[in-house]
Amino acid sequence: MEFWVTFLGYFIALIVGVVAFFVGLHKSRSEVLHTMQKSISMLVSENKKLTEEVIDLRKENRELHREVGELNRKLENVKTITRTK
Repeated sequence: MEFWVTFLGYFIALIVGVVAFFVGLHKSRSEVLHTMQKSISMLVSENKKLTEEVIDLRKENRELHREVGELNRKLENVKTITRTK
């Protein structure tokens, strides 16, 4: 009888250890996924900000190109006027 009680104690400890291992493994994977999701969310947010900044800079660049074109036309007119004098 004493053998079976000892055997049952070791068997239960083994089962509890295996179950605890798998629960810990699941928790660890869950934490990794949670951390990865937080990183992805942060990166998406940062990407959105950068995309908006790029769009604003492209608009500013188009405006500057237009202004440079106008200044070049004015400069050509000035050169033409000074040549004719």
